[in-house]
Amino acid sequence: MEQVLDEARGGGYNRYWLDGQEAEGFSLERVAQCQWLAMQLDHPQAEDALLAAGAALALKKPSLYLVDARTQLPFFLREADRTRPGQVNIICLSKLCASRISDDSGPASRDHVLIPPTLEATPHFAPYKEVPLDLKRPVDSFIGCLMSNLNNLEYGEARIHLQAIQEALVRVGGRPYPYCEALNVARPADFDKPDRALAQDLAALSLAKTCVFYLYDGKSRPSGMWVEMGAALAWAKPCVLLTPNLEALPPALRLPQANLRVVVYQSHQHLLHQLQGDNAQSLVVP
Repeated sequence: MEQVLDEARGGGYNRYWLDGQEAEGFSLERVAQCQWLAMQLDHPQAEDALLAAGAALALKKPSLYLVDARTQLPFFLREADRTRPGQVNIICLSKLCASRISDDSGPASRDHVLIPPTLEATPHFAPYKEVPLDLKRPVDSFIGCLMSNLNNLEYGEARIHLQAIQEALVRVGGRPYPYCEALNVARPADFDKPDRALAQDLAALSLAKTCVFYLYDGKSRPSGMWVEMGAALAWAKPCVLLTPNLEALPPALRLPQANLRVVVYQSHQHLLHQLQGDNAQSLVVP
């Protein structure tokens, strides 16, 4: 574990480690086989570490999130240690230890953070007991979306698209009970607290028979949607991913993945036309 923390203090972009060994790309098989996961987010983009974090949550793998501040995490991971106490531990690297090596080198730097003894070997996690969450409604499908950093006007347009996806799932997808948290809130600021949002999304995902994931634009950026996608892949949920381009996706999703069909749509207008027309089944049925 000490090696992981040393590497993390050196900086990096969306790195993750399985059993202390830095991983390359995203391998669901390797996440499933590991004993624990550590992940670092530093100015993250849409990359494979977020998929690995979602898979680890779904597979109940003990996980460490290494960040300088919780705000570096996608919104609903910021309190994941409250949603999954005992499974998730969030470590703020800048606050690990204020002590410095007693020499004449001046004030403590990140290179002089002292590793707590409990983190020098394989990390210790408390026993984890999942608390069931009652969604108070039936769920047979899940709609995930990447709409972070949108202004209110863009968010409103994106909700129109999500409504069309929901209606298509009911009309031609054979799924009368879709779940989409973004349709329950009118503005980004209205989302529930991060710990409850994560708990609700994971509960809904676990019940879903199929999933549809939607990107409003082609910008590569971190999002809780990639965490949801990682969990869906780990649970072998049949998925469709609607995106305006492939560059916005984590690298692993630009390659074939089991149970995932990627659809590149042309424009918002064309997407909406397809969802409302006879071709809707090709967009919402994996």
